[in-house]
Amino acid sequence: MRLRRRSVAVLVAVASMLGGGSAAAPAAVAAVQPAAVVQPVAVVQPAAVLQPADAGAGPQARAVLNWLAQLPDRGLRNRTASGFFAGYSGTAAPESGKDFATQYRDVTELADRTGRFPAVLACDYASGWNADGVPTAIDSGCDAEMIDHAGRGGLVSVSVHLPNPVAGAAWRTPLPQPAFRQLSDPTTTAGRAWRAELDDIAAGLRRLSDAGVPVLFRPFHEMNGDWFWWGRQDPADFAALWRGTYDYLTTVKGLHNLLWTYAPNCGSADPTAYWVGRGYADVVGLDCYTADPSAITGYEKLVELGKPFAFTEIGPGSGAGGTFDYELWVKALHERFPRTSYFLAWNNEWSPARNVNGAKLMNDPWTVDRGGVDLAAAPAENPPVAYQDFESGTEGWSGWHLAAGPWQVTEWSARGSGSLKADVDLGTGAAYLNKVGPLDLSGDTVLSVDARTAPWGDQAGGTRAKLYVRTGTGDASGWTWTDSGAVTVDTKSTRLVLDLTKVPDRAHVREIGVEFAPAAGASGRSAVYLDDMRRGGLLAGFEHGTEGWSGSGAAAGPWAVADEGAAEGRSALKADVEPEQGAVQLRRTAPVDLTGATVLTVAAGTAPWGQQAGGTTARLYVRTGTGEASGWTWTESPAVTVGPDGRTLRLDLAGVPDPAHVQEIGVVFTPAPGATGRTAVYLDALRRWS
Repeated sequence: MRLRRRSVAVLVAVASMLGGGSAAAPAAVAAVQPAAVVQPVAVVQPAAVLQPADAGAGPQARAVLNWLAQLPDRGLRNRTASGFFAGYSGTAAPESGKDFATQYRDVTELADRTGRFPAVLACDYASGWNADGVPTAIDSGCDAEMIDHAGRGGLVSVSVHLPNPVAGAAWRTPLPQPAFRQLSDPTTTAGRAWRAELDDIAAGLRRLSDAGVPVLFRPFHEMNGDWFWWGRQDPADFAALWRGTYDYLTTVKGLHNLLWTYAPNCGSADPTAYWVGRGYADVVGLDCYTADPSAITGYEKLVELGKPFAFTEIGPGSGAGGTFDYELWVKALHERFPRTSYFLAWNNEWSPARNVNGAKLMNDPWTVDRGGVDLAAAPAENPPVAYQDFESGTEGWSGWHLAAGPWQVTEWSARGSGSLKADVDLGTGAAYLNKVGPLDLSGDTVLSVDARTAPWGDQAGGTRAKLYVRTGTGDASGWTWTDSGAVTVDTKSTRLVLDLTKVPDRAHVREIGVEFAPAAGASGRSAVYLDDMRRGGLLAGFEHGTEGWSGSGAAAGPWAVADEGAAEGRSALKADVEPEQGAVQLRRTAPVDLTGATVLTVAAGTAPWGQQAGGTTARLYVRTGTGEASGWTWTESPAVTVGPDGRTLRLDLAGVPDPAHVQEIGVVFTPAPGATGRTAVYLDALRRWS
């Protein structure tokens, strides 16, 4: 299988010429027009901007990197970009089914059978690579189709199966160490041949650069396997060749549209064994062909490198083409690999169009297709308030029954850059991370924190964790313990949630903490982590009705609806709207005491149907006062453009007068000029945060 399809993926992404949106893609690809320059659009850089390896990278390349990095934080929808391989470039072995024109038909087949064009489209520069008896050469003729896809709003991947630069050596046989080392020396015959090969690759990448297309370039893919000439080399020699390639294409060739992707094979040697360093890579990924995606290993190690993660190739395992169930990938992405920014499925018998449930993968709520790529739109904000985020230290936390620590570290985090870590001995029983001191949680209904374990140590049946509080007014012997219930935690982040309504005497919390209990038979040294502890109160979840909310300006509603527009749980508040009629207001008029709260948040969004024109904006507001409604004071959040992805609206309560006497909470949705047609707006998960 490995020798029948592989890619050195070069991911190319451009801002949507359609301004994003989610209109259905056409069922067939239009005839490719002559290559045209993709016009740049204004790029809005999100908060916590990720810096590319190349300090000279252009704004579009930076936008691609940040869009991919923040996709997994979008919540329950549109958080993983889809991808598909369109074929090998050139005309080698025409009519054999291996030339690019024939393979490209799989793109329309995918769209016809699944109803979606992929966000990421890939081609391969290695003409003849998989054609019997045809020499392998670099051919970048597929650039025209890639530029066309980019101009339609998509992301583009260009692959290269690298011909062996050593004369007489097979591309599929790893080079001996002396020959491999010569490639880094341009004074040798092999080194000059390698530079000539890079010149051919650079010509294709330059064509994309001149067309305004940023490229996320993935050289030397599956370097931890033994089926390519660059495979299983000495890690230091491999890093030297990677870095030399980076310097040549970036500095000598002046290609500043490149973002660099490190992508080993899953199921082979340690995926981080050939890591080239943070300054030489922008994205990390795995190439995985398997019958059981949930059993894939290596994801956690790569995510810990702090770069956006992707499944750079996926498909059925050996012999399963045509019968593989792609719903297994849906399950794996949701349950095992939630930090995945994109996946790229292979064509022919590996295609989602030619196997089972391919449409479920392409149409899953998490999946972003070509119409959903919008680099000019800032991703949805993260939940805004962390009571303890461990960004500046341990923040008063200690522990009990620990082997060492706790410390504030940056090797893992659920959000931001820091977390709390402690070493534990798995064979000696439960360990605790805690903070002792008076705390008033009387105004809160929920306490939550992210927890995980390190990948080392024998976890046996798995460590179980519970979030707890101890409350009371006397000495510690009389404090009452209330916990969240035990949940199995592992190397992926798990959210522990404690319902504070079950806690007696919330005004007198004396201790908060997390208990980590190893399974029977666990042994060895490991570590546990905490991050992003939040305290807040749910003011409206709409799981049991409209909860007193009404509206004005709506065409119909509001109603509480299930399985539509929800940010949490199953239900959301929905109202039908007609944009030509102007702004719509959803609100609840009833007294609320927000004393002690610092932030109010709510999830807001629109339906995908209707013509949104420049986009609907939303503002969260409160009205406060003690007299008649005419004397109430209005305070609102900044206007945020919302769409089908959903956005979190955030109102800073520091500027609200008299928060003890909030009389009304609501959201105003304002359509853009020129918006037409019937659509809908949604609200969910209104919370107060302390």
